[in-house]
Amino acid sequence: MVSFGDQEEGGVVLIKVSNISKTFGGLKALDEISFHVEKGQIVGFLGANGAGKTTTMDIICGCLGSDTGSVSVSGIDVLAEPVLAKKKIGYLPDEPPIHHDMLVKEFIKYVAKVRSVPKNILDERVSEVIEKLSLNSMEDRLIGNLSKGYKQRVGLAQALVHKPEVLVLDEPTEGLDPKQIVQIRELILSLKGEHTILFSSHILTEVESLCDKLIIVDQGRVIEQGSYGSILSKFNQKHQYSLEVRQGASKLEGELRSLEGLTLVRPNSSEDPTIEFSVEDPELIDSVASSVLKGGYGMVQLARKKASLEDVFFKLTN
Repeated sequence: MVSFGDQEEGGVVLIKVSNISKTFGGLKALDEISFHVEKGQIVGFLGANGAGKTTTMDIICGCLGSDTGSVSVSGIDVLAEPVLAKKKIGYLPDEPPIHHDMLVKEFIKYVAKVRSVPKNILDERVSEVIEKLSLNSMEDRLIGNLSKGYKQRVGLAQALVHKPEVLVLDEPTEGLDPKQIVQIRELILSLKGEHTILFSSHILTEVESLCDKLIIVDQGRVIEQGSYGSILSKFNQKHQYSLEVRQGASKLEGELRSLEGLTLVRPNSSEDPTIEFSVEDPELIDSVASSVLKGGYGMVQLARKKASLEDVFFKLTN
């Protein structure tokens, strides 16, 4: 009997990944990864190149098997019922699965047939996807002659044409120019609610602007997950400061390292007058200010600093 999504506190779970591991030739690509994606969410899968994002997505979409663990999509076990599960998924891998020797409309119609879109609505569905992805002016063009941006749109079209519940997008803006990146981001945002979306990226601003939830992976493991706000608030519980002086930042850094309870002293470079640090006790700021004044370094600014997603990513993966 097939269920239609697992019910958990907060909403219906459409993607459930439980303790999946994968090894290639002795190299552990995934190490017991677990997470879930709820219905209607856009979830960002964030990690550096080689962190395990593509391997995880290939397993979710049934393109690759895991060594251990399980994956379900819309309540369907991907390993036990792969054909049924794949009907619920639209997948855009890092290399779009497109036929360069076909015309745009011809290819999308071909994919719709493969995806068992009913004949009575096939032409309507193809036209709808072409309109949604602004491919009208390209529908009679050879795919091989299209720009990178339009090829990516055709790749998205093949993932959308059967109206899947779940969209899995692997680096959807990789290799695009700035204008194309903005267009694809807006398109993904427009699909929210109609589809549940998991997409990977190593571009921090991309996931920050689009996602309801972030999953950060490193070396095949999930190292943090939650909403953008909850992740930042967790790291902002530490008292972080930025100190700018007129001169002698490197020498001052050495002095500050000797203060007990003060950590992460780091000037951005040997010539940068700004030092970033965190303290366990906010009252230690008085000692920092005293060091600046006694040493004659010249206080320009001492301000509380809130962690950015970039800061969080750096701390988690280094």
